[in-house]
Amino acid sequence: MTSARRLARLCLGGLAFAEFVAHPASIGGTASASGAERVLLVGLGDSITHGTMNATNNYVNAGNAYLQRVADQLATVVPVRFSLPFYAFGEIRKKPFALPTNLGVDGSDSFSIEGLDYYKRLGATSPPSAVSPALLCDRPFLRPSDDDYDKVLYPINLLAHQPVSPVDAAVWTLTEGARLQRLHKALVVLWIGNNDSSLAALGGGGANPQFQPFPFDQIKNELKPALRYLLRYAEKTGQVSFAPYTQAAIERNLTDLADFAAQYDHLLGRLTTETAGSSADIQWLVLTLPYYSAVGYLMDSEDIEFYLRKYIPTYTVPASFKRVAPQGQPITDPLQGDRVSLLTFGFMVTLAGTGHGVAEINAILDDNGVQRDGIVLSEDEQKFIMNRIDGFNTAIKTVAAGYGPQVHVVDMGRFLNDALTGKTPVFAGDRQLTRKWTRGSSFSFDGVHPSYTAQSLIANQLLQHVNGVLGVSAPSYALGQVIATGPYADQDGDGWAPGPDYPADGGITQLLSLLRDPDDADPTEQVQMPADVWDQISAVLLHQLLGIHSVAEEARRMGIH
Repeated sequence: MTSARRLARLCLGGLAFAEFVAHPASIGGTASASGAERVLLVGLGDSITHGTMNATNNYVNAGNAYLQRVADQLATVVPVRFSLPFYAFGEIRKKPFALPTNLGVDGSDSFSIEGLDYYKRLGATSPPSAVSPALLCDRPFLRPSDDDYDKVLYPINLLAHQPVSPVDAAVWTLTEGARLQRLHKALVVLWIGNNDSSLAALGGGGANPQFQPFPFDQIKNELKPALRYLLRYAEKTGQVSFAPYTQAAIERNLTDLADFAAQYDHLLGRLTTETAGSSADIQWLVLTLPYYSAVGYLMDSEDIEFYLRKYIPTYTVPASFKRVAPQGQPITDPLQGDRVSLLTFGFMVTLAGTGHGVAEINAILDDNGVQRDGIVLSEDEQKFIMNRIDGFNTAIKTVAAGYGPQVHVVDMGRFLNDALTGKTPVFAGDRQLTRKWTRGSSFSFDGVHPSYTAQSLIANQLLQHVNGVLGVSAPSYALGQVIATGPYADQDGDGWAPGPDYPADGGITQLLSLLRDPDDADPTEQVQMPADVWDQISAVLLHQLLGIHSVAEEARRMGIH
């Protein structure tokens, strides 16, 4: 280590320690709970725990996320030590020296939570032998350009005197952190595994190639020529694939069941063993996984027709696209029927809104009377993903049962599946929550991350278990009150929602902002595409594409920027 880096560690470590001791970032309890012992609340997980909504992370989103809501309600009955690593707009960490206890990192799966890349999603044939530095917090100084692992976990790496993964950071927080603050009671929420199936369901991500649900051939003429060239170059060189929904691609992006079970066992083993000497009595809440193939991001025939008929009144999906019910009939089973990704759907809406006809749009879904395998997630493929998630959940329950009474299983997956598919209807006021994109009031604009209302629903379910474990009576949220003011509820019934009032930071968030309801009190006011919509799309796609090293090199060679 260089002397400058060593000095940086010493100086920043001292600053972080001072911040930690002087400003523990606690959420205090009510006066009636002032004599109660303080509880250390730690979160481990992915983007849902991190607080992502609308495809971005900032203090507005994270402040309305389920774990913050649990902490807020728990703090009314007992003092709580809980700290979110809040981001400002632009996803820059607001208070880098405030030690986080919410260690959830956007994008984490059961391997990357420990600093490992899962080999299959990289196109490799065998497991990695070492951790990936990109999946660790290892910065002596935090920079705006650093990734989420650095921005979330910093400055725990300085106090631990080594790079840390989320698991490493949790171990430090529950041992040294608890000792320094003289905390004797801790509660850990572990919700990991959603991203072990997410790429297979969402049709994006991975590497060598990176999968993207772009109907390239149908939209290429609307894209900027430079972008069109780079996309074709990336496809021909194997860096990008526009066919994420083939059986081979889905299996590649799904974690093998045996790998998941072994890794989950390893994670719980590490966490419980390495914190066994903690000064705190640690209770663990491990959550099961909902069906990623049933999120609002995946649009069925009824969704597509509902929205495209706003622009083309006679629009109908092609016959090869399997419907969830006979044409014109209500949906009877939300887990049936073919789907397309929200990104593909967005391109279809944009084509419809910029003057393209039914035949051009339906060419995305149909190839001369045959379903396009690569761009459509078939009903059978969805069932394949759901069966794998069922296997993950069985593994979670089996593994957790082997670690003693301090490990408690919360069957959140079953609860959310039953609620959002209508098997066990859940209402917010007089409105039923469903898996439908904006109309179901359960998702943010990205169709993946829960809305404020669904975050509160998750918090309520988790609070029941927290109350039982801690022997307290933290109150639940009134969902009717939450939905009345939430930005992702369609109040005028036209299928669009107003969305949050913070600025779009660029990227996918910028594109999603195009779908905001211009007037949620007037159902006749519909989303209209701006004149430069395809230019905006081209700019966003180019920015993402340049994140692939070999494509960026080709862009530099061609003078594209």
